[in-house]
Amino acid sequence: MVTQGKSIKISRGMVSLRRRRPFQLMVLRRLRELKKIVPAGTRHKADVDAVLRQTAEYICALELKVAILRRLSDIYGV
Repeated sequence: MVTQGKSIKISRGMVSLRRRRPFQLMVLRRLRELKKIVPAGTRHKADVDAVLRQTAEYICALELKVAILRRLSDIYGV
């Protein structure tokens, strides 16, 4: 056990959890931002896998749109 101060005792597991906590908060914050950017079919709470899958699908759709616009630009010389 790790002792902090005079009478508070914290197990080693809690100490590692506190070190990991800022990283977890950062990831959760970035997931919230992704949910704002990526249009989703449903707006209910989605798990991490669903958010990342929707993000990947959205990126593929955007890449396809860019490719189409480039070809149209080449055809019409814009």
